[in-house]
Amino acid sequence: MEKKLKFKRILGIVLAALAALMILFPDRASLQDNPPEIGNLPPMNIYQREGHPKMESSLYQLKEIYFTRGIEGAREFAKQRGIDIQGDLVRVVAEAKSAGTGEKTDTPSYGRSSKLGNIREQRDDLQAGLLHSASRQIETFGGKVETTHRRLLQSVVPLYALQEVADLAAVRYLRLPRKAIPFVISEGVEKTDADEWQTIISYRSKENVKVCILDLGFQGYDALLGTELPSSVVTRSFRADGDLYASAHGTACAEVVHDMSPGAELWLVNFSTDVEYHNAVNWIIDQGMADENQKVDIISCSVGWLNSGAGDGTGLICEDVKNAYNNDIIWVSASGNNAERHWEGSFRDPDADDWCNFEDPAQAEDEWFMFYAAAGTTYQVSLNWDDWGTWMGSNYSYSEGNDYDLFLYDSGGLVIASSNNDQTAGAEPEETIIDTAQSTGWRYIRIYKWYAPRDCKLELFFWGGSDLEYSEPAGSLAIPADSPYAIAVGATDWSDDSNHSYSSQGPTEDGRIKPDLVAPSGVSSATYGDLGFSGTSASAPHVAGAFALLMGKLPYTADEIKSIIEARALDLGSSGKDNIFGLGRLKLSKGTEEEVELIQDDSNVNTSGLMRNRTNEVIISENEPEKSTVLKRRPVDYWHHKSLGWMYLQQGFREKALEEFLKAIELEPWVFELYFEVGKIYSKKGEKKKAISYLEKYFIFGGREEAAKELLESLKNK
Repeated sequence: MEKKLKFKRILGIVLAALAALMILFPDRASLQDNPPEIGNLPPMNIYQREGHPKMESSLYQLKEIYFTRGIEGAREFAKQRGIDIQGDLVRVVAEAKSAGTGEKTDTPSYGRSSKLGNIREQRDDLQAGLLHSASRQIETFGGKVETTHRRLLQSVVPLYALQEVADLAAVRYLRLPRKAIPFVISEGVEKTDADEWQTIISYRSKENVKVCILDLGFQGYDALLGTELPSSVVTRSFRADGDLYASAHGTACAEVVHDMSPGAELWLVNFSTDVEYHNAVNWIIDQGMADENQKVDIISCSVGWLNSGAGDGTGLICEDVKNAYNNDIIWVSASGNNAERHWEGSFRDPDADDWCNFEDPAQAEDEWFMFYAAAGTTYQVSLNWDDWGTWMGSNYSYSEGNDYDLFLYDSGGLVIASSNNDQTAGAEPEETIIDTAQSTGWRYIRIYKWYAPRDCKLELFFWGGSDLEYSEPAGSLAIPADSPYAIAVGATDWSDDSNHSYSSQGPTEDGRIKPDLVAPSGVSSATYGDLGFSGTSASAPHVAGAFALLMGKLPYTADEIKSIIEARALDLGSSGKDNIFGLGRLKLSKGTEEEVELIQDDSNVNTSGLMRNRTNEVIISENEPEKSTVLKRRPVDYWHHKSLGWMYLQQGFREKALEEFLKAIELEPWVFELYFEVGKIYSKKGEKKKAISYLEKYFIFGGREEAAKELLESLKNK
């Protein structure tokens, strides 16, 4: 820290001036078609940054430009950096300080057993206690609080009042809203064998399965109702401006879900910022808590964040996934498209100049990380490092205060942009730059060590431009695909199952294998055209639609259906689950001779009391040993006879139902549920001995229904 305090306060002013010159003179440098020699770029050994310890550096730069160049200069800078400005108001998020020291009390994670009224009262009380002071003072300065979540206030604030808001005692940090990124770069129905399941008769009494597509927008959805989408859908926008049509991305995702599961009820819910996302998820959960008939079964989310957590399934974004899981909602997330736009490695500084040296073995002092951008392209560079500390339920501990800064240069060596948040004052261990290229050419990323007692592990994500000079696919997951409560989905080609090189890979920062599954990409949609919908954005809704399809057909729990889908995945790449393909490509077919049956030694299998799902996996209860696991494919004819049996039974054709059930039992004699149905039919026919025989087999193979026990006892007592 002493070293930091001794730096001369000179070049910070120069940096601000360069940023202003970049706006005034967009053609300041003639960018080259080929990268310049690194040695020709000017060194920048030390600098003294200007800023506010409680304000994100981009906001501070915006404020300074507003006071030096006026509102027009501020608007130009905001456009360049992707900052939302309305008149002289800028959209920000104020992170309020926690009341007292009890951080964990600020995180109501609730399940369906809780009473909705009590939960809302608890949440409202927390928000009122933490946010009231900051809200009132923001409005005093001419701002407006748009929405809140826990300790976050999304507000529009006058440019002239940014400093005053950051200085408020109730505000811990003032930052820009974090916006999710869509993962876009359908033939998937046939590829995943969903078409076979669509023809199977349902014997589930549940109303239509509800799938929520949680996305950025649904432009053009209304023109597709009754054709590419259901005839009616539920819609809700959580954007501050209420614009449901802000993007077409969500519409394409909804098309895929509908293709996979035509009978599913679709909810189209959109947002723009992280705070709006939090509120959207809370609303989705609340609908089911208030009315069981309005419970969403599945959330399909094909967007994500790059710098909003430690990458180990923690953070506020992932907390919402956990809350959904606790309320029996399946969460399907796109893994991200960052495999070729991700780098990580420890900070290296062999020449002791405080600039990070990257990985080119031909250059001992390679401090310039290169990429290419076309004119008009908006791109994002995100840096974070392993100093998040411990997740406290509502925030991280940031125990060490390691502080690195991020710089962006053009090919002439001029600073285009910088991000230098003050981690020593409590800012999160991340820096983000958003820029729109004024002309085509090479750009350079540099990382400066401002203060760091240790050499941290650095992680760079890039979105919107070319691939990076160096890349490390491993660990490139977006958030919340890193959550243990999310089903993360990677991308494979719809035609040949080849891995799409952009598809983000695991492991997570805590070592878990991800993604969980892969699914087709490069598929057709009315929104993006023939074979025009690519990316993990297209893959995730295939999996969400598969869950909806099976939930609408089978009388099993979500966890049991998850086991079916995982067991039937087509293993690709390394045997077993891996960090490229997960468990394999989504595949719902009932099995072929080419598929290998995996059956553990029968001597290790205790079949008593085990519940088998429809792929003949044993569903292991908490008190059963793992050695009970069995995976086996069922014959196609079994499904045919069983489905016909249920159809005949529902229509009152008891004899025909009995005939089909007996054929199914002959093929799969260990499936206990059919023995009960056959026993009931024989009982109604007056064939007591046969009825008792089948009911006894029902219990031998693991049946437990009280009604079966009562029927068996009554028959024996006759």
